[in-house]
Amino acid sequence: MPLQRSDHRWPLPAKGVGVLVIGLGLVGLGPLPQSPLMPTLVQAQVLRPELRDPFLADPLEDDPRDPLLPTPSVDRPLSPLELLALEADLDQRLQAAEALLAANQDDEAIALWLREVRLRRLLGVDAELAAMQRLAPHLRDRNATEPLQILSLRLDLVQAALAEADTLTQAQQLVLADTYRQLGNSPAAIALHRDLAEQAQIAGNLSEYQTQLGNVAELEARQFAFEPAATAYGDLVDLAQAAGNQGDEIRYLKAQIHNLEQGQIREAALAAQQRLLTIYTGDESQWPLIPPLQHHMAQNYGALGDLDTASRSYQAAYINAIDQDQFNVAAEAIRELADLYKTLERWADVRYLYEQLILVEQQAFNAYGLMDAFDQLGQVYEIIDDPEAALEAYREGLILARHLNHRQAYFETQIDRLTEETT
Repeated sequence: MPLQRSDHRWPLPAKGVGVLVIGLGLVGLGPLPQSPLMPTLVQAQVLRPELRDPFLADPLEDDPRDPLLPTPSVDRPLSPLELLALEADLDQRLQAAEALLAANQDDEAIALWLREVRLRRLLGVDAELAAMQRLAPHLRDRNATEPLQILSLRLDLVQAALAEADTLTQAQQLVLADTYRQLGNSPAAIALHRDLAEQAQIAGNLSEYQTQLGNVAELEARQFAFEPAATAYGDLVDLAQAAGNQGDEIRYLKAQIHNLEQGQIREAALAAQQRLLTIYTGDESQWPLIPPLQHHMAQNYGALGDLDTASRSYQAAYINAIDQDQFNVAAEAIRELADLYKTLERWADVRYLYEQLILVEQQAFNAYGLMDAFDQLGQVYEIIDDPEAALEAYREGLILARHLNHRQAYFETQIDRLTEETT
């Protein structure tokens, strides 16, 4: 039944540009329309004909026929009784394939599975789709390249034929989308989920719309399409906020931020992070999450070249981290802020930061971090021409190095060099 249009409208993510498919002839299907699937013709040309052609051909046209099929004297469709017998035989072949798989006879199991899937089409499109959905993860897990390609080819043909006949149901779309996902054809799965989301949008089904939009976002991210994924997650954020579901809003914001950062879309990531920071600030139970967030915001500001705001964000991050006893976060923020000040040659500030870092690493009982802080402080003292203070810092570092049995030679070399230079 066609979905009725309603007044309920929610934002859909922008649709990506699909890759057009060129239809392949198949007995009983006819010419195929263009659809946003993977390039079927290219796959067909790469596949070995002796594997591709028999699988795609109509089983009733085989000469000789498969032994599981009757051989009447005249051409006719299978009778209901013959179809029932075929279904029972195919169920047995399915069990036999699973037994072969359990015996580590993968090649034999896959060959039997492909035979079973091919004959299932005679039982109807839903039976064939279910068989392909069942087989797809086995092929993927075994990296069976040619069987994966041939199954994807057949899936393209079935979907195109259903779409052309205008008989494609939502249930079939869901099976197709899941099978494409299992086969690694994310663009085809995304196109189906987008269409299902649009149908839910038109019907006013908010829950289904959110589910399908989540599928789109997840699949876009999986194929490293970070900007479309972030757009979809952003729409989910708005839906969650409108529904008053703060848990979902936070979850989708985190996913949106991750994809924006992966795509190096820093300004948009910062806008989403600021939105998340506002939520955390308003809920005392979320305050421990503030320092790591401020730290990531500082990194984004730094990547954008906004060093003043980056500096303030680093300072806020390490102050709040210390208040929350998050010494690892505080130490990382101090180190990165010190690196920033080094680029500006603000050596007095760099020295102060490493002195603070020593205190933080002492509180964290991080001997390696403390040793490194003394090393960095010694280098700064050398830059500002204070060799005596540098020697003292290196000596403290050497004590820790000997305790850890790590980098003793380095600190001894630094101490010997400075001692010689100052005498």
